[in-house]
Amino acid sequence: MVAKLLESVGWAAPLVLIFLAFSLDLRVALRSEPSPIDRSEMTRLTEVMRAQRKAGDVLVHSPLFRVSELAAFGDLPAKPDRPADDVQQARRVLVADLRDAPMRGFIGKLAKVVPVSDHLELRLYEPEGGAEPLLFDLFDQYRSAKMWIERPPGTKKSTCDRPRAEGGFSCPGEADWLYLSPRTLRVSGASADCVWAHPTTGGIVVIELPVELVPEGRRVSLILEAALDDSAVGGDGVPVENLIRQGERELGRVIVPNRVGWFRGTFELEPGQPVEIRISTANDGRRHHCVRARIQERAGP
Repeated sequence: MVAKLLESVGWAAPLVLIFLAFSLDLRVALRSEPSPIDRSEMTRLTEVMRAQRKAGDVLVHSPLFRVSELAAFGDLPAKPDRPADDVQQARRVLVADLRDAPMRGFIGKLAKVVPVSDHLELRLYEPEGGAEPLLFDLFDQYRSAKMWIERPPGTKKSTCDRPRAEGGFSCPGEADWLYLSPRTLRVSGASADCVWAHPTTGGIVVIELPVELVPEGRRVSLILEAALDDSAVGGDGVPVENLIRQGERELGRVIVPNRVGWFRGTFELEPGQPVEIRISTANDGRRHHCVRARIQERAGP
């Protein structure tokens, strides 16, 4: 493959070779210790990260780690990129890093540094300025939610757990437009990331957020935003209802009328019970509906 590349660039082949050599050596050049980090150290770093991690945390690792070293992380969803500023303003960030070549550019408050070894450390950044920590974002963490179809209401007809080729999960025995998956729709003329939540006539689409998202001893709220795709607004379209229920308690509703824009509600949650978003409509024609659901800690006593 390299030979074909050099043949295709002709006179620039020497420059390509220099670039390839530089790229291969860059990681070693940036690390003062070129030898691979011992597996036991990476295992210990992983254990420390798991112990410090809370729901909603963003996990980051140094881009200077070798692929062989990253294997110790297993299924931890750590990435080598610095999170966007708006993410850092709302969520805790855990950084698994090299002590002699630390990552820069984090805007949160450095709350804790855990030395792991002579080479490794874990840093914890908290949102600056007293922002309420984000514990859960349905768009990023939809796989930890559950979805099912009740038809008629109260009777579970289909559990939406069949993997889709396009991503997400479909509902066996139901229409192919009933599924749980992140989407990008057009809302108020702008691209909007949200989770597809198309209602169904004569039934209820239920999205359940797991009970561990409402931990004991922490005051938390669910912030729900819902909208129709701009292209679905108009004609004789009817409203879509998002009922929030926790256990036997109905906490309130977010009604999406046949209008462009986001509609929002905030609901205080109690620990120990899962939370349901129950989505329904009188007529599902062109109800291209999606939701954003976040769970945050509440300020105050």
